[in-house]
Amino acid sequence: MLESLLVLGLVSILAFVLSGSVQSSFTAVEEQIFFMEFEELYRETQKRSVASQQKTSLNLDGQTISNGSQKLTVPKGIQAPSGQSIIFDRAGGNSSLAKVEFQTSKGAIRYQLYLGNGKIKRIKETKN
Repeated sequence: MLESLLVLGLVSILAFVLSGSVQSSFTAVEEQIFFMEFEELYRETQKRSVASQQKTSLNLDGQTISNGSQKLTVPKGIQAPSGQSIIFDRAGGNSSLAKVEFQTSKGAIRYQLYLGNGKIKRIKETKN
């Protein structure tokens, strides 16, 4: 009986430890997928402004990022800026923001937005 309780306790502890590592791995993958989707939405919005020859905007509203026809939901572990818009001119160049910063549990992900040409660069800053 005592051995059974000991084994049960050990298995429970092991399961608890493993579930924590699985959860942190899942969160890391979810964050990576989100940032890849954000970059793709940025490029799609840029292409849309060139194709339509009209100004197009990518709106950041805290929990969602949208361009009017596509919408990206921000995962719970990421804090996104709110009330910001990236405006693309008819040539696809960014004419509004110089940077967008997201906060994660491990630090910040900053996108350097080059005004005029529409290119972006991801910069990762980890917490110490």
